[in-house]
Amino acid sequence: MALINCPACRTKISSVAKVCPKCGYSKDPQAQADPEQVKLFQRRMFRDRMYKLRMFSYVAMTITMIGALPMLWDYIKGVESGEPVVLLSHWGIYAIALGFFLYVVIRFFMVITRRNYHANLPVED
Repeated sequence: MALINCPACRTKISSVAKVCPKCGYSKDPQAQADPEQVKLFQRRMFRDRMYKLRMFSYVAMTITMIGALPMLWDYIKGVESGEPVVLLSHWGIYAIALGFFLYVVIRFFMVITRRNYHANLPVED
C-alpha cells in the first residue's frame, strides 16, 4: 500500500482506496467512499494543518524574541552607564512588531481552521 495522488484533486490517497475521501473521485462509478475513511481523512488533514500553523506561530514568537533580546540588552547597558535609552528608535522594535503581527494572523487562521473543521463534522445520531 503506497500513497498516490488523486487524479482529480491531487490529494495524497492510499493506492488501495477505491474512492478519494476528499473529492469522491473513483474509476468505478458504483464505488462510494467509506464514511469512516472520510472522517479519518478529515481528522488527519485538520491535525496536519494545525501542526503547520503551530510551527509558524513558534517562528513568529522567535522573530519577536530576536527583536526583544537586543533591545533589553541595550536598555540594561544604557541604565548601567546612566545614558538615556530610547527604545522606539532601536531596530528591534520592527522585529517585535513583525513577529507580533504574524502571530496574531496565524492565530486567526488557527481559529478559522478549527471552526471550519468542527462545522464540517457529520452529526451523529
